Amino acid sequence: MKKAVFLVLAACGSQTAPVPTPTGPAAAMQEKPAPDDIVVATVNGKPVYGSCLTAQGPHAKSRQDALDQCIAFELMAQEADARGIASDHEVAEATRTALVNQLVALDYEDRFKQPSDFGNVWHQIYAKNKLRYDHPEYRGSAYTRIDVPEGAPAAQDQAAHALANEIAAALAAERGLMPPQMKDIAERVVGTRGKVSYAVVPPYTHISTLDIIYADALFAIPEIGRTSPAVKTPWGWDVILYSDVVPEEHQPESKIVSETVPDAQRTFFPQWTNQVAQRLGVKIQVFEDKLPLLEKL
Repeated sequence: MKKAVFLVLAACGSQTAPVPTPTGPAAAMQEKPAPDDIVVATVNGKPVYGSCLTAQGPHAKSRQDALDQCIAFELMAQEADARGIASDHEVAEATRTALVNQLVALDYEDRFKQPSDFGNVWHQIYAKNKLRYDHPEYRGSAYTRIDVPEGAPAAQDQAAHALANEIAAALAAERGLMPPQMKDIAERVVGTRGKVSYAVVPPYTHISTLDIIYADALFAIPEIGRTSPAVKTPWGWDVILYSDVVPEEHQPESKIVSETVPDAQRTFFPQWTNQVAQRLGVKIQVFEDKLPLLEKL
């Protein structure tokens, strides 16, 4: 049995009915509802579906409250349509944005979730991500150096060694050193007797492109903020500071894959959009001569 419903939007006196705010997918706005959806009311012949009531969930005080809100929503939608609000530029853009987001969510994000979905792109991204989650210890460092050119006389090498030993002795008791502090101490020790070279070295593993003598000395230092004895490297006599660490990590394969999928989705997205364009036979033309006019971008 059909029942006519008259929705009162304003009551007498100072009381005003609340603005309807249905949440979730508005079934009243769907031209093609789900096959099993049911019509629970009509507003000027336009259906209000049961899924609209269901979407209210905890936001409605009762089933009647949910029904009133869905009817109010359809009524407001019809009023907005009658006023031509649907043709407003901002409304049109918001609609286009919602449509694009829905397409990407359903046709891309929900379909491209497995390594095999991304083809060769997966192997490239996986190799990069694997190093983030499965790697040995990395150590950052800094050094002060008394340079000794290749082929320098023995006396020059001995003098450089002596200065480096003084630097090492001055630093040996220090704890929690930062690279600039090490540099300052080394320069005070040497004074005008020579030149101190200095550099900060990013984290490397023990077996890497680091010189093996330098790497052995660095990884022999017991804790961050301490320094090595003077060590002869191919460039001179170094005192090395252990300044930073990336701890060893070995995550399970499942963790690496789950962390890699979002990166793969971002990387593969342009290829997917190209596939869409090819499928639709779309021709895209970019006006390169206009791009320089957009100075703010």
